[in-house]
Amino acid sequence: MLYKVECPTPALTTKQNPVVTRCRVYPGEVTRVWVGFPKGCYGLCHLQVWHWGYPVWPWSPADSFHWNDYMFTFADKYPLTTAPYEFVIKTWNRDDFYPHTPVFMVLVEPAKREVSQEQMRQVYEDLGVSPGGY
Repeated sequence: MLYKVECPTPALTTKQNPVVTRCRVYPGEVTRVWVGFPKGCYGLCHLQVWHWGYPVWPWSPADSFHWNDYMFTFADKYPLTTAPYEFVIKTWNRDDFYPHTPVFMVLVEPAKREVSQEQMRQVYEDLGVSPGGY
């Protein structure tokens, strides 16, 4: 599933007091990430993605994504196996006049679920078919 959040960030928002936007997702594995900055940001608007109180993208709390008219995109294999199933996006904006709205998108492959023999038997029964096909 593809999830997308826009992160409106007012002018003069500090790193010490960032705008926090939540991106709720389903359990699974992140396979691709996008972080986009519209034209006009000029590297003044910054974005970090956190999970469970730790930075995920970029990995260092000292780093951030920031650019102008650019979409960062990369593959990853980040498991989401325990709640809370959400990312916390922190943004700040050093622009002294204009607000900016970076975008965060993430592709999550659903968690594979083991199905017991009893559950499969119930599915066949509910469908009115024989497991052997006859």
